[in-house]
Amino acid sequence: MSSVDAANQEALDRIRSCEPHLTGIRVAGEALGMAERQLGHAGPPFRDPSRIPPVVLSALAGAAVLEGWATNHEEGRRLILEGSIRLTPNHELGTASPMAGVVRPSQPVMEVRNRGGSETGFATFAEGGRQGLRFGVWGSSVVRHLAELEQRIAPAIAAALPQEGLPVWPLVSQGLRQGDDIHQRNEAFTQAFIDALKGLPPDVAAWLGENPQHCLNYAMGAAKLALDTARGVSGSSIVVSIARNGDECGIQLAGTGDRWFCAPSNLPRGQLFGEFMPDDCQPDLGDSAIMETIGLGGGAAFSAPELNRKLGVAQDQADRDAVVQRSWFLAANPWFVPPDVPDARDYGLGLDARKVATSHAELLIHTGIAHRDGATGWIGIGRVRAPGACFSQAVQTLQEITDAP
Repeated sequence: MSSVDAANQEALDRIRSCEPHLTGIRVAGEALGMAERQLGHAGPPFRDPSRIPPVVLSALAGAAVLEGWATNHEEGRRLILEGSIRLTPNHELGTASPMAGVVRPSQPVMEVRNRGGSETGFATFAEGGRQGLRFGVWGSSVVRHLAELEQRIAPAIAAALPQEGLPVWPLVSQGLRQGDDIHQRNEAFTQAFIDALKGLPPDVAAWLGENPQHCLNYAMGAAKLALDTARGVSGSSIVVSIARNGDECGIQLAGTGDRWFCAPSNLPRGQLFGEFMPDDCQPDLGDSAIMETIGLGGGAAFSAPELNRKLGVAQDQADRDAVVQRSWFLAANPWFVPPDVPDARDYGLGLDARKVATSHAELLIHTGIAHRDGATGWIGIGRVRAPGACFSQAVQTLQEITDAP
């Protein structure tokens, strides 16, 4: 067994042993160790403030207003562009959040604990609807909806959690068996989540049922917690994060520390709502590709026939894509049971950057699509490929590290 193979086995053992449980609500600033005038965002670091896309810039500016650092949205934009507010990738803070993914010190986050170890991570609470801050939308209605989420919805969910915490993987597995991919379709997962919270107020349960993408964030937090257990395994080629900031897509490996390996974000294609056109689409963004990193989303396309129909993808094509994607993982996922559908197969665990880098294909991500103007909001769902150059760079760097005397 090579040194990389041995390292990958250790990383896999760590990931497998993780048992993510939702355990309660915390304030982001304290939980994530955020400093004054610091905001989190999705994806890798921005190379320069001028490259922040309108969707993310608008969300960051709105966050600055909500934190009281700016008196209006325009001032918030100015503070961001001049560098007066520190910007940090969410993955470096210890969380993951979809789309623009902006995290503010004063917002609540859900604590995710590993009952199989001592690690703790955090998930954000997702807004409902198509016009939210995570899509760059700003205005009085966004402020009201955030207040409802943070002051009523999030505390009610936290109060309904079992004392011992709520295990995430059994709920995800139930969603997969009933047609979810746990990225762009989370309807069965959400119903399982509602059913598990016996003391949940009926109006909050109804809100969750109307906004099933909310529960994606809990799966993201669980996936990040599990994958983070592999960080620091010297020599491992297992991918521990794939994230996009709207300008670039970046990945990180277990064996290369905090280094990001980046390439320009690709443009998603899929089903657009209403009258929107492909030219309206924002290049790919968000931390939600953590789900593909753990083997779901695009890798679970065979599980989600209804989603494939909405995406305009033939089921046999979705099945072929899933077969290719599964071949890049080192082991079968022990947590999730495949659905009872034709050609069902297991889900992968341990995404090997070496296998992706030498493949003829690029990793498939199921994703939401934001309007590129940073004002209109969520305009569709689609498929996008993670740039192969990210994986090639990462593998080359890992090789240089492992070959060093």
